[in-house]
Amino acid sequence: MDDKVPHAVPRPSSNPEPPARAPAAPSAEDQHSSDLLDEALDETFPASDPVAVGH
Repeated sequence: MDDKVPHAVPRPSSNPEPPARAPAAPSAEDQHSSDLLDEALDETFPASDPVAVGH
């Protein structure tokens, strides 16, 4: 007789994934880059033009 039951529910793994953590706050550099991209997007018109990112 076959020991495997086709409708059996698999056991959870012994090493489950850790719970998801809340994302960390962006660094000042990341926030600055994000602000520059937001401004460049606002300055780009019409929408078919590439985003104008300047330094």
